[in-house]
Amino acid sequence: MNNAVRIFTGMLMISTASASFAAEPVVAAPVSGNEVSQTENVPAGLVQMPPFSRYYSPYAFVVDKKARTLSVWQQTGAGGLKKVASFPADLGKNDGPKRSAGDHKTPEGIYFLQKKLEGSEIDFKLYGKRAYTTDYPNYFDKQDGKTGWGIWLHAVPDTVPLTRGSRGCVVVRNDIIVALDQYVRLGRTPMLIQNSTDLVTTPEMSKQVADLARWLETWRAAWEAKDIDGYMKAYGDDFESQKMNRAQWRDYKSRLNANYKSIQVRLSKPIILVDRDRAVARFLQEYTSDQHADFGEKVLFMKKNADGTFRIVGEDWASETSQIAREEIEATTNTQTSQSSTPPVHAAQTSEN
Repeated sequence: MNNAVRIFTGMLMISTASASFAAEPVVAAPVSGNEVSQTENVPAGLVQMPPFSRYYSPYAFVVDKKARTLSVWQQTGAGGLKKVASFPADLGKNDGPKRSAGDHKTPEGIYFLQKKLEGSEIDFKLYGKRAYTTDYPNYFDKQDGKTGWGIWLHAVPDTVPLTRGSRGCVVVRNDIIVALDQYVRLGRTPMLIQNSTDLVTTPEMSKQVADLARWLETWRAAWEAKDIDGYMKAYGDDFESQKMNRAQWRDYKSRLNANYKSIQVRLSKPIILVDRDRAVARFLQEYTSDQHADFGEKVLFMKKNADGTFRIVGEDWASETSQIAREEIEATTNTQTSQSSTPPVHAAQTSEN
């Protein structure tokens, strides 16, 4: 079994372009997209994308630097993954993952498409019809001291070969960048970039989804039950959030547990992505106590321990007020049973989560 497929067992449990290339890589024409059979392999990093979500995207882009391709994958209602299309792609002029500004390397990791640029916003000769910015450097890049900016997914004019090499961006043809738009939800469509796509079988992936569901429910239930020991088992020794380390976070949560008579936590179905020993989980979270309530998006950043298990090393939270987000959390079936004994005090723009 591939190492990446062992995520979350137990407790939790764009660079290789060269002037020597004479032609663009040969890639099969976009496929209509049948669900992958039980005997075929799927990207190990696409652990879960909510298939019926109107908030998150059920699609993900997977960039394989060695194969020089960008593939589109979809999470289906049956819980499997479907390969929608695959296209040739150009990458940074130099080999290896990006580490510093100006190194002309394509980063490797988990990224999200942030903003769409087109028309007068970009230079057609450089970026073609359209570009999507990414969140490079992401949380892990910053932790690793990586620098640089302006890593995009963009196009080039048809007269420019896809073997020229970029300054680090992922590059596709004009017709492809237009076709990709239907799969993009800005801020919520992931792009997983790896030197070579890590693959696992569909049954292995299904097991991972089940393992994740159990872990996330254990974390949620321990938080709701004010079980500080059980809750903190999910956190790594190097955890840091809101300028607090692990010990300070435990003290902070213990004080809140003592102050509140009851806590209720509801989560939407998460999007989970993995790259080697790092993982990202994003979900909507509704927190309610007898004194405070908030609603927003939680992001968990995780790293694999020496024993092979993942632990939370960072958290982000942002208030969410959109109707789509509210509908998403309401549509999610949770297994919580505890109820607040008194009406909550709402404070949408502050968080004690």
